[in-house]
Amino acid sequence: MKLKALFLGTAAAFAVSGGAQAADLALAVEPIDYVKVCDAFGTGYYYIPGTDTCLKVGGYIQMDIWFYSDNYKVGNYFNVANQLTGATTDPSNPLADVNGVVAGDLYALDDYSAAWEFKTEAGVNFTAKSMGDLGPIVTNFNFVTVSNNFDGTNGVDKEVRFDGGYGAIGPMMFGWTASTFDVGGGYTYDGAVRSDKKTDQFRLSYLMGTWGIMLGLEDPRDRYSGAKNATGDYPDIVLALTGGVGGFDMKLSGAVTDRTSGTGWGVALAAEGEIGGGFKLKAAGAYSDNAKSFTGGSNCSDTFSGGKFRGCDDGEWWSAFVSGSFALSGNMDVAATASWQDTADSRKNMGTFTGALGIYYHPTSNSEIGAEVLYTDPESGDSTTGGHLRWKTSF
Repeated sequence: MKLKALFLGTAAAFAVSGGAQAADLALAVEPIDYVKVCDAFGTGYYYIPGTDTCLKVGGYIQMDIWFYSDNYKVGNYFNVANQLTGATTDPSNPLADVNGVVAGDLYALDDYSAAWEFKTEAGVNFTAKSMGDLGPIVTNFNFVTVSNNFDGTNGVDKEVRFDGGYGAIGPMMFGWTASTFDVGGGYTYDGAVRSDKKTDQFRLSYLMGTWGIMLGLEDPRDRYSGAKNATGDYPDIVLALTGGVGGFDMKLSGAVTDRTSGTGWGVALAAEGEIGGGFKLKAAGAYSDNAKSFTGGSNCSDTFSGGKFRGCDDGEWWSAFVSGSFALSGNMDVAATASWQDTADSRKNMGTFTGALGIYYHPTSNSEIGAEVLYTDPESGDSTTGGHLRWKTSF
């Protein structure tokens, strides 16, 4: 009986001791730091656990199909018979003896001779924000991969590329992103001829109520169609003013660039607002001298000969577009854009009219189906009609 009492007493002691240790262990476990919603910078942000930094992750996948009445809109396609009977000493000829390209390689270089193009694009973007002594601290970067059989690299390799990003410390912004000069496009996918460039840049911003002023230094090489080493004596200097007047959002920008052919410059003005009744309107115009890219397209490229760069002068150009959008319902709207780009001397017949008319359906807030009719009419060539279809989902 005494032995039984001893066993029971020992078991009870162990139980009490074990319970105390279990309680100690429970108290020692760190509480789980759940992800919390951050509403300080808008919707879609969450606190990174253990920090005061808010992160937003987004992405999309998009398919575009273009088709035209003439195949030259998709690419400059070659006729094998013409190339075989043409001058084979011309370096620009794919069959020239000097570059050794044979007829069997022509199709690989030419892709396909069709007046249509398929393109699938997928992207992901990250934005992190927090507050510091100088203001918001922002980190943003975007990556995109493209499948496009018109492009040899994207058609085969499907490479992932950096598609823009920037950092901001209060009023200072730096990175490769949309130029401070640019005023943005219209409400259609196509049709708005204007400056549309991403540049390596450093930008200072200052907000004065509803008005803001931005001063940027940008790499001029981003405004050329290819690689370029002649940068001039200083980077592009860009100044922009934004604000609102009479219910319209306004932007006025100007830029100066130094080129081997001399100083170039450009100015742009845009206004956008809601007219009422579901109708929105945007109009923009730009003028440039020796810097065509400020009105749309790329600057002409210098040539290197005799040990130095030979400058080219773009001359004077101007462009303008007007774009309107009308809401047919809560998830469907129509839009149209018309633009014109020309030299200051209209006698050169270098002007081009570009237009787009489309209808867009949004099954949800993060999905879209769109269709556009396209029209291009250059003064020096034949007009072209076409279409553009798009399917897009995002998160």
